[in-house]
Amino acid sequence: MSSGYSSETGNPLPSARRIAHLVDLGPDAASYFAVGGRISAEQRLSEGMKEDSVHMRGPAEIVKDNLAESLPPYMVPNRVTVLDSFPLTPNGKIDHQALRELDKAAMEDTEAPVVPPRTPTEEAIATLWRTVLRQDRVSIRDNFFAAGGHSLTAVNLVGRINRELGSSLPLQVLFDAPTIAELARRVDREPASALPRLVRLRAGDGGRPVFCWPGLGGYPMSLRLLAGRLELDRPFLGIQAYGVNAGEIAYPTFEEMVAKDIELIREVQPVGPYTLWGYSFGARVAFETARQLERAGERVDEVILIAPGKPPVETRAETATGAAVSFADHTFVAILYSVFAGNLDSSAVDACLAATHDEESFIAFVCGRFEHLERELVRRIVGVVRKTFLFEYAPHELAERSIAAPITVFRADGDQDSFIDSGHTLSSTPLRVSRLRADHYALLRTNGIAELVTAIQAARLPRKAIGVPHVSIKHFPNNLEADQISVLVDAITSAVRTAFSVDEGAVSIALEPVAQDVWTERVYIPEIVEGTGKLVKSPNY
Repeated sequence: MSSGYSSETGNPLPSARRIAHLVDLGPDAASYFAVGGRISAEQRLSEGMKEDSVHMRGPAEIVKDNLAESLPPYMVPNRVTVLDSFPLTPNGKIDHQALRELDKAAMEDTEAPVVPPRTPTEEAIATLWRTVLRQDRVSIRDNFFAAGGHSLTAVNLVGRINRELGSSLPLQVLFDAPTIAELARRVDREPASALPRLVRLRAGDGGRPVFCWPGLGGYPMSLRLLAGRLELDRPFLGIQAYGVNAGEIAYPTFEEMVAKDIELIREVQPVGPYTLWGYSFGARVAFETARQLERAGERVDEVILIAPGKPPVETRAETATGAAVSFADHTFVAILYSVFAGNLDSSAVDACLAATHDEESFIAFVCGRFEHLERELVRRIVGVVRKTFLFEYAPHELAERSIAAPITVFRADGDQDSFIDSGHTLSSTPLRVSRLRADHYALLRTNGIAELVTAIQAARLPRKAIGVPHVSIKHFPNNLEADQISVLVDAITSAVRTAFSVDEGAVSIALEPVAQDVWTERVYIPEIVEGTGKLVKSPNY
């Protein structure tokens, strides 16, 4: 379906003008219409029919979404070209050269103008951009993520810029500066702006932000899809772990990590109430942050814990124990691998375990498997995980931890128990728990994000207090027939529903026949004459 106007310019599309002319709508009338049929040459040359993508999904987007459901992000193609049929050679085979020419033509014929680099910095970044995204057509106005960039290519591009231009841009810079022109301005005006660990994943319309912690690796890029799909009118800020950026070393204790993150939060929002979310290991950080803020006299209005349990890891033969992690601990290595891969594919984990003997061999394996990643960045993330992997609550610590803020939990399918399953009371209000069909990793990806977003939106709807009325009737004589009871129950239920504004299922009714000779002793004196309840209607007998 089309709205009939350009999302970028606000001007009517040619199709809208033609429809308006055919049905005589007039110059100021708006129209919505749907057009079906074969894909035309003009449509084929439009990158995913994105001119009005606010209102529709073109075939290119649909194909990429479907691929994203089964492939890790780094394997999803940057571009999808839609054809009526494959070009063939004279002997009936697919003509790959013709395919390349068609894709090149689609790139060159796109409606978006190409703005070439204007400065040496823009030219240098454009060269790196072409290499990382493997694209020949580059405009300094192109958005990195719209051009097919993802978490691994983002890391690669920022790393190359820093290494070759001598800059020190933080990894999250592409969220705020997603074009070549904006990146060049950042490089030219360094030092970088303050708060490099707070990543603005959604700008919002002002107001108090949502603060959200990512998983063990501490890199908020995994939260980008969640922030984009949520219909929030508030900023959504991811909190990157200290130790991911160059020159940082992960905090040695959980307490210090939380204390420093609270300092960071208060630079943006000095006073409460605070809204705190966390995914995976980040759920533990969000909970502890809420506790520390409340102890400091602040109010926390919401704590959302997404997949707080560890993903299911197959038990391996060698599992090390002790106060420090070991690369002989197969569980640790598998979880560490998943930080980079975004899954626990058994064949890939087996290959990783076979190749890993120490930190260096693990880093070599990851860099060989994910060519977009820089070795030093991998080393820093490994350093973060080696610390955070050990940050667990002891049983006696949970017994001392409870917060006033309401807690909502979204369990991923198959996850292990977590600190919320300790049996201790963690909140003054009952925990609200939703179980998802998506697993630990899928719930933040294309094939699981819709379920998570729907569950969060439903849980955050304001809920009014629900009445639970009960009606107890003692009576004689005791010979009411079934049809009489049915009529009585229907009448009482209807009256009570109206009075208390509740559903039928909230109403309960009890009938108790009492013999006439004991009525005065069992009912009249104790319940009517001396009863503690308010007698709203007195008998006259």
